[in-house]
Amino acid sequence: MARLPRSLFGKLLLGQIAIVLMVAIALPLLLSRMLNDTADTFISARLEREAEAFVRGNAVGEGPRDRGDRFFALFDTHGNALQARPQALPFDLDDLPHGAARAFTTWGRYDVLTRPVALPGGGSGWVVVAQDRTHPEEIVDDVVRSFLRRFAWVIGAALLGSLLLSFIVLRHVTGMFRDAAADADAIGLSRLDGRIEEARMPSEAMPLVHATNRALDRLEAGYRAQGDFVGNVAHELRTPLALISLRLEQLPVSPERDQIGRAVDQANHVIRQLIDLAAIDRLHPQLAMIDPAALARDAVEAMVPIVYRSGHSIAFEEPDTPPSRVRGVAELLLIAITNLIDNAVRHTPAGSSIVVSAAPDGSVTVEDDGPGLAVDARDPVARRFRRSDIARSDSAGLGLSIVERILGVCGGVLETGSSAGGGALLRLRLDATPLA
Repeated sequence: MARLPRSLFGKLLLGQIAIVLMVAIALPLLLSRMLNDTADTFISARLEREAEAFVRGNAVGEGPRDRGDRFFALFDTHGNALQARPQALPFDLDDLPHGAARAFTTWGRYDVLTRPVALPGGGSGWVVVAQDRTHPEEIVDDVVRSFLRRFAWVIGAALLGSLLLSFIVLRHVTGMFRDAAADADAIGLSRLDGRIEEARMPSEAMPLVHATNRALDRLEAGYRAQGDFVGNVAHELRTPLALISLRLEQLPVSPERDQIGRAVDQANHVIRQLIDLAAIDRLHPQLAMIDPAALARDAVEAMVPIVYRSGHSIAFEEPDTPPSRVRGVAELLLIAITNLIDNAVRHTPAGSSIVVSAAPDGSVTVEDDGPGLAVDARDPVARRFRRSDIARSDSAGLGLSIVERILGVCGGVLETGSSAGGGALLRLRLDATPLA
C-alpha cells in the first residue's frame, strides 16, 4: 500500500494535484450537462412555438436562421397521420412518447417534441415537430460542441496555471521553514544568542517559533549561569588553596609535606582549567580572523618557564609560508594551545621534547615523544582520551575537554594521533573560511 509523503510540501502538492485532477474531470462533464440541458430547453421551447403555429394553420419556417429542417405532423388518437409537412415523419408515432403530457426527446439525429392538441375538426390528437440536428442551418449543437472544445483548452490551461501557482506558493512557504531550520542549525557554542527569525515566518507557525525561541532563551540563561557558577567557585577556591600552600612552606620538609604539596598543585591546576571553562562562556561571541602562528608562538613563550622547570624541552616550528588566517577567538585559542602544552608537560617524563608547529593551512600541532595518547574505544562518541601511562591519576581528560569546547566555539576540530617518536600528536584543525 502506497504511503503518503512525510513532507508537508509533498502532502500539500499531492492534495493539490488530486483536486486539479478531480476538477479537470468533473467540471467539463458538469458544464457539458448544463449546456446540453440549456440547449434542449431552448430547442424544446422553439419547437413548442412552431407546433402551436402549425396547429393553428400558420405559416411555419420564417423563424430564426439557425433552425434546421423540420417535420410537422398531426395524429389522431389512433395514431393515424392527419397531416404532415413537408413530408412524412422519418419514424412512427409509436416510436415516440405520446401521452397526456408534452414530451421532448431525441430520436437518432432528430430533436422531437410531442404534445397533445385539440384537433380543428373536433376531438384530440397529437402534434409532432421534429428537427434535424445535422442540418447546416441548425447551429445550436455546433455552438455547444465548439464551446466545449475551446473550454477544454481554457480549463486545462487554468488548472495547470493553478497547479503551477500552488507549487510556487508551497515552495515559498516551505522555504520559510527551511530558513528557520538554518537559523536553528546555526545556534551553537559560538552563537548561543542565535534565534529563529520571526519576521519571515507565516502566522500559523508563530506559536511554535515563539515557544522555540523562549526555550532557547532559557537554555542560554541556564548555560551562562552554569558558567558563572563554575567561574565563581573556582575563584573562591583559589584563596584557601593559597593559604594551604603558605602553611606548607612553614612545615619541615617531609614526604607527607611533599605529597600534600603535589595535591595542592594539582588542585590549583584543576581550578585554572575551570577558570578557562568559564572564559569560554564569556568570550565565545567575539569571532575574528586571526593568525594561528602568532598565537602558537605566544603560547610557547608563555609556557617556556614551566616547561624548563619540569625538565622538558620545547621548540616552535614556523611554516615556510605565512599560514592562512583562521576563524576564532584569540584568547580562547591561546588557552587551547597552552592547555595542550601543559598536558604534554604533565603526562610525559622529564627529559621529553615538545614541539609546537603551525602549518600553512592554519592548523596548529603539539607533539611530544612521551608514552602517547590512547583513544577509549568503548566511548567513541564522547571522544574521551587517556594517556598511555594509566597508572597516573592526573588524566588528560579535563584539559582536552576544554580544548574541544574551545574548538567547538571556533568551528574547528581536535585531531589526535601519534608523533614520529611514538608520543602524542594533537592538532587544532581550524576553519579558514573568511567571516561574512
